[in-house]
Amino acid sequence: MIVASLPATSKADGDHRTHSTQFLSPTPVPESKRVKSIGGLGLVPEPTIMLDYHTGPVMTGRDEMIKLFVIYYGDFSKKQRSTLRHFFKSFWHPDVQLPESHPTVEKWWQITRAYVDLYNRPVSRSIVAAGEVFDDYSLGKDLNQSNIQSLVVDHMDKFGIDARSIYLVLTSEDVLVEKFCMNVCGTHFYTFPSDDTTNQMVPYGWVGNPAEQCPELCSWPYAPGGFLSNALIPPNGDAGIDGMIITIANLLAGIATDPYGNGYSQADGLEAAGVCQGIYGKNSFSGFPGELLVDKHTGASFNAYGVSNTKYLVPWIWNPLTLNCAGQV
Repeated sequence: MIVASLPATSKADGDHRTHSTQFLSPTPVPESKRVKSIGGLGLVPEPTIMLDYHTGPVMTGRDEMIKLFVIYYGDFSKKQRSTLRHFFKSFWHPDVQLPESHPTVEKWWQITRAYVDLYNRPVSRSIVAAGEVFDDYSLGKDLNQSNIQSLVVDHMDKFGIDARSIYLVLTSEDVLVEKFCMNVCGTHFYTFPSDDTTNQMVPYGWVGNPAEQCPELCSWPYAPGGFLSNALIPPNGDAGIDGMIITIANLLAGIATDPYGNGYSQADGLEAAGVCQGIYGKNSFSGFPGELLVDKHTGASFNAYGVSNTKYLVPWIWNPLTLNCAGQV
């Protein structure tokens, strides 16, 4: 777990801690792919990936649902907002039926159901988009992590305050955020009890659009890097937004399984999707995302379908039942 102390904001008294989720860079070799030479006789896989459980809660939501509240900070086009909304709807949409053979965002999310708390209660079955708000640079274009907390707490007046929900700040490509592109593509935190949060510890996160600032880090494989000299074609025609979706998926899995930094994580802070860093399909290796589906009309690469036949790339998640990274249940 990576924990760093930040100054408290005017909206949240006391300690404010961050639990940074680091991922997406194609350079490091995932644990499941690391090999070593033994006496020059060959390559032997290292031990299986493991995530430690630190006895804390997971997000069980309410009535098998985790509500998601989204803050769009900065300039997002209608098409960008539409792409993101469709992705959020893809976690659970009973009116849409796809062939059983189709990999879906919903079946990807069901892997998190294998993460349970001390009372054997699993992560909620679905995430449901429950509200959104648009913020026109109220805090400027250069934010620190405490500003992210302030945005979340400020907009709770509209959303309501609920520790069983997730609050997500999305910043546009022209917004600078502390740590962005230096060692993270997104972060998730939680507020300590205060009057502003009705004494609740509320999980929240932030993801930035990397299109202009670091596509090679946070939009990979939709930007060159690793063994990819040419970027793959993004399924929604926007490397920045499709890169954000990869990060959002990673972040939501991390929040759901480790909301307060005492759930499921490795000692280095990597969480459910972080330990499968860079793995998006079978036969992946460092710098190569694996075998992906390809849209025959556009040539775009993806690994999961969403509502209205939308297509996305989501990171594989560590499955506690098999002790392996997986893309579908």
